[in-house]
Amino acid sequence: MHLWRKVLVVIAVSILATSGIALVGSAQAQDKPYEGVVLHLASMADQFADYLKVLGRKFEEVSGARVEVDILGYVELYQKITQDYATHTKQYDLATTDIVWTGEFAEKGWTVDLTPLILRDYEEIDVPDILPVMWAEGSWDGKQIAFPMAGYANSLIYRKDLFSDPKEQANFKAKYGYDLRPPRTMKELADIATFFTRPKENMYGLVANGARGPAVAQDWMEYMRAFGGQILDANGKVVIDSPECLAALKFFVDIFDKWAPPGAIGYWWDDRETSYRTGQSVMESSWSIARAGYEDPTISRVVGKTGMAMTPSAPAVKPQFGFGGWGIGINADISPERQAAAWAFIKWITSPEIQKEWMLHDGAPIRLSTLLDPELNQKMPWLRTMLKLFIDGNGDYRPRVPEYSRIQDILGLRINQAITHELTPEEALSKAAEEIRAIYGQ
Repeated sequence: MHLWRKVLVVIAVSILATSGIALVGSAQAQDKPYEGVVLHLASMADQFADYLKVLGRKFEEVSGARVEVDILGYVELYQKITQDYATHTKQYDLATTDIVWTGEFAEKGWTVDLTPLILRDYEEIDVPDILPVMWAEGSWDGKQIAFPMAGYANSLIYRKDLFSDPKEQANFKAKYGYDLRPPRTMKELADIATFFTRPKENMYGLVANGARGPAVAQDWMEYMRAFGGQILDANGKVVIDSPECLAALKFFVDIFDKWAPPGAIGYWWDDRETSYRTGQSVMESSWSIARAGYEDPTISRVVGKTGMAMTPSAPAVKPQFGFGGWGIGINADISPERQAAAWAFIKWITSPEIQKEWMLHDGAPIRLSTLLDPELNQKMPWLRTMLKLFIDGNGDYRPRVPEYSRIQDILGLRINQAITHELTPEEALSKAAEEIRAIYGQ
């Protein structure tokens, strides 16, 4: 799909055709043009959220407008903002927008199309500094319904201290016949997960989300991608009952049967991260927003012990790395004056200076300059790996279609039923395929 590429082309062509408008509206003669305005922002409760509240208050110092931030869990955030948009109650001026909500929000016209504002303020924003994949956080059918705010790279997280331990290396090679290293294939991932699963030591080789709902659906889609599976093909045909998706689901069931800690069937994202940070789990497929937390001694027992590697894939599957994260959108119902203040806030928090400050407080990058910043790289040496993942990132393996939330609901039930053995993997995917096809009338 890669609609963000289309958006960049549109922007580039329009800029050449209208070179005189790039700076219109970017300069404000008034020191605090939004004095007294209070904006309300609904934010996902990810690691960045607490400092987003700080930035909301700091914005008042430079603009006169204060941004009050409500921090909400994933399901609650989606429910509250979609209800607000659908009923036109204008409870929120701004909201963090998951990449997978893009198609739905665009089709329903819930958030402002930011394309004209991006064109107008192209140079002020420094659009070329924003990595191309980031535009997937809001691009749909030539519109940009959310601005990139926090880019997430999906990677394999592993205990590098255990992988580099001479005794572990010798024992692994004696058992499997090859060197212990970050896995490159799904077979190697299975071998390493088996090797490090030691229940008597409360050590488990590989952890994943199992909780019914978006947690299990989204975690399984990461493995679906690794096996070369898709939910919809290039023509929009439902292909979730393919051999590739079945292989991915069988592997995913094995995680809970063989390698994950007891209780992982009920894990959400926070539970999975806690299992890794406390040293209970040796590997996980995780989002880069969690990476800094592994080095925080107040919440982590694995400080200095974490490696970050490219995710493995099945044979003959071209590696493609999961991309996700959050855009920030403006409620289409609010007044033009409030929209202007909201756009000023978006430009400010995504500026190079504030992005760097945010990164130093558990933020997530969208800019090349941020990922190459020498000070940040000294503090966060994993940024170069993140950059590689972003360059080859795929923001569409979880389809950003308007029907995504309904698809996720189906998978959140059927994948969970597979890992709990209520259904066989074949039965789970057959039912899921039938239900998703019904959405599209196939």
